[in-house]
Amino acid sequence: MKPMKGTVNYVELIGWLGNDPEQRFTPSGVAIAEFSVATKRLGSRNEDGSWTYDTDWLDVVAWDQLAETVCANLRKGSRVRVTGSLRTDTWEDRDGNKRKRVHVRAEDIIFLDTRSSLDDASMSEAGI
Repeated sequence: MKPMKGTVNYVELIGWLGNDPEQRFTPSGVAIAEFSVATKRLGSRNEDGSWTYDTDWLDVVAWDQLAETVCANLRKGSRVRVTGSLRTDTWEDRDGNKRKRVHVRAEDIIFLDTRSSLDDASMSEAGI
């Protein structure tokens, strides 16, 4: 990602996939993968002084070869590190209402699950 002078738009998330990646293709054949990542952040303080933790669900979009790699290797519950930038899509719906969606455009995704845990999950899903 090439920085622009005087601005920063960089996102780094470490969390778990909330759903299996959904893959689609542009009319020209470019792969797109969409999924959500759950992260935890400090919430509010309880009466006893302890803290609660809140979960944020963030939409992530990967393109091209990264999208294909994500769909081939990640499943709901996979732990990942995503780096990229925030993007905002705006459009009008069928009723003429203005709509907006903020998501992370992934530039790099590191799979944080160990190979054996992925194999165990695959065997578990297969009923082995």
